[in-house]
Amino acid sequence: MRYETLMGTNDKIGKIALGTDVYGSDLDKDTATDLLNEFCELGGNVIDTALMYGGQDEHISEKFLGRWMKDKKNRNSLFISTKGAHPRVETRNISRLSKEELEHDIDLSLKNLGIDYIDIYWLHRDDERLPVEPIMDTLNEFVKKGKTRYIGMSNWTSERINKANEYAIKNNMAPIISSQIQYSAAKAVVENNDPTLVLMNDNEYKYFKNHDLSVFAFASQAKGFFSKLDAGGKEMLSEKARERYLCDTNLKIYDNIKQIQKNINASVGALAIAALVNDNNFQTIPIIGCKNLNQLHDSLSGADIKLTQKDCEFILQRS
Repeated sequence: MRYETLMGTNDKIGKIALGTDVYGSDLDKDTATDLLNEFCELGGNVIDTALMYGGQDEHISEKFLGRWMKDKKNRNSLFISTKGAHPRVETRNISRLSKEELEHDIDLSLKNLGIDYIDIYWLHRDDERLPVEPIMDTLNEFVKKGKTRYIGMSNWTSERINKANEYAIKNNMAPIISSQIQYSAAKAVVENNDPTLVLMNDNEYKYFKNHDLSVFAFASQAKGFFSKLDAGGKEMLSEKARERYLCDTNLKIYDNIKQIQKNINASVGALAIAALVNDNNFQTIPIIGCKNLNQLHDSLSGADIKLTQKDCEFILQRS
């Protein structure tokens, strides 16, 4: 596992984060435990979860991760990332960004995880109708009280992040250091039925290229689009993968990855991850979601592949 300093911090983190959204729920406990153990054994130290993972009222992922850390006694060797302030699923248009709701969520996450502090705390969704100032005031209270070390935003546009950081800098406050958005080598055709998601696009990419923020990329494997395409063609793709990623642009990107593969002994999935990791336009930490050890090993191998910037741009079709 390659490491680098997370932008805006002095922390050395692995180049890939492990996503745990279905751990202990859709993914059985034994398999989830094996994946966590193997990830750390191979040098991984960034683990991503959220209060609403595994059920908005059950918080299964955080609780599972908390029990695992307690059993392994390894909290101090990890960089823990979790998210709060997600709207209720049944009322997705009603945000939960009041001071009282934010305090409730971070305190519950700390309890679920069984830890004293979170390394980076993200707001899971935004509400652009609300001013950023009181939100940043509350998050900075969390930093001052030691509940979180750093602030991140998940599914916030770069425009909103910029407004929040202008306020933070003006008032000598802790800024947002990272954005967590949907980003992979494959371009999303549709944003699915959740209008609150923020996807990497040309405007977002240009912003991160010109500002000192890192990107935590969720859905970084694009539902295994390239790997499944390589294994058996379009018939191997799930219905969701077809709807979200099957288009001429991504088929061309697949062809580009196959060209790079002629000179590098790696899977197409690993090369897709490597393009994100090696792109020097801004720091990207892919969040990988793996269901078995083979998938974990393949995705992690992408962190150790070194690509030129020209190769990255050839795969990502961005510059």
